[in-house]
Amino acid sequence: MDNSLLAVEAAAMAGASEKIRSVVRAIGEVKITDVRIPENSGISKPAGRYITLEGEPHAAGMTGLLSRAVSQVIPPRGRIFAVGLGNPDITQDSLGTAVIRGLTARKGRRYTLAAMETDVAAKTGMKTQGLVRAAAREIHADCVIVFDALACRDPRAIGRTVQVTDAGIIPASGTGGHGRGISRETLGIPVAAVGVPTMTLLSSVTGEPHDRNFHVTVSDIDVLIKLWAEVIAGAADGLVGM
Repeated sequence: MDNSLLAVEAAAMAGASEKIRSVVRAIGEVKITDVRIPENSGISKPAGRYITLEGEPHAAGMTGLLSRAVSQVIPPRGRIFAVGLGNPDITQDSLGTAVIRGLTARKGRRYTLAAMETDVAAKTGMKTQGLVRAAAREIHADCVIVFDALACRDPRAIGRTVQVTDAGIIPASGTGGHGRGISRETLGIPVAAVGVPTMTLLSSVTGEPHDRNFHVTVSDIDVLIKLWAEVIAGAADGLVGM
């Protein structure tokens, strides 16, 4: 589970800024927001490019648009190492595992795909960042794509938003964790992170400050996880088939 704010939420909270560039457009039923956050931007997101697609997972063209978004933040060809983060035993944190289980490791015209699910350090006894780095080196990966559930500020974003970024990810940061990030800086190769918000702070729903220590999700989160896992796995497979 990563980061308590989507980039579009963090940018909106920051208000107008000459440092932050944002382009918004709509393709069919999908709204696409492309945010560029520079170093020292003053907002709570690492520098990088964040492409957010808003819409239902079954929206026409969502899989293809997501595949195109990912292709914009990874090298044009090479070996992709796909990694599923999160805890498969907790529904709202199982997106990464569900995506990996929907992928097929294979070789395409531009990309070769290898994949791994990591589970959580409490169960494996290994820090996620170190595990991913070692495996990426072993297979001589040219880039890493990590899949994870996200947290968000606006409850309406749960299950109807997917974010793609080249800024990497910090596992468990959405629930207060402070592990080492999985990024170009820590792995030495490009890292793309793809995630869907699956929960929010209870205080975002109730408006009560004392509810900030609690997280909530929606009643049909199991269905949303399944749908988004299929979309994201389809987008990754589409990359390999390019």
